[in-house]
Amino acid sequence: MPGDAIDQKQANSMRQLSLALPETPPRYDANRFVHSEANDAAWRIARGWAASDDPALVICGPPKSGKTHLAHLITADLDCRFVGPESLDRIADAQLVAVDDLPGDDPHAFLTVLESGAASAARFIFAGTGHPSEWALGLKDLRTRLEAMPRAVMNEPDEALIRAVIAKGFQDRQITVGPAVIDFAVPRLPRTFAAAHGFVALADQLALDQQRKITVALVQKLVDNLSEGEFTA
Repeated sequence: MPGDAIDQKQANSMRQLSLALPETPPRYDANRFVHSEANDAAWRIARGWAASDDPALVICGPPKSGKTHLAHLITADLDCRFVGPESLDRIADAQLVAVDDLPGDDPHAFLTVLESGAASAARFIFAGTGHPSEWALGLKDLRTRLEAMPRAVMNEPDEALIRAVIAKGFQDRQITVGPAVIDFAVPRLPRTFAAAHGFVALADQLALDQQRKITVALVQKLVDNLSEGEFTA
């Protein structure tokens, strides 16, 4: 493709990529967690809960904000079983359980787990997107219990955190980019984790497709051809 131009076929390809970004295997090492002022309160609340005897903790926030990572970090030295909301029937013998990727679709099973856990002195971490009251799906008793739990809220990133997330994303892919690339991209992206991760994946794919390095010129064309909705899809 001559110069920096992106033809309609290429633009359509990028839009398709924005809807189905390639997934990389998750790693939850401590040095991969990007800690900043934006998530410091959540970090401190979660660490405090891990050192306490409180029976349950909620970790909530937007997609790709590090909720699962935080849950893994605070249980790294503990025997914790991680399950999805569809697997609540498999945790009867566990004393520490992290239920990830909430909300589920069976609030009555969720409430039963809480009640049986209270009887057996089990502890729980509940992690998911949105406000925990929404996870109850209208079941009042469950909503009341969720809202009473200590809560670590992962906020959308501030500028420092979104810069760090983008830089870490390229580093994880073993891609070297100049500071100017990140300087150009940050003020032009939606201030969300999903946009930061999506931008890194799309820039990587476009550079591979065009067999080019990731430069400011390439990133400018990428940003110009994608709308906010496509970055956050």
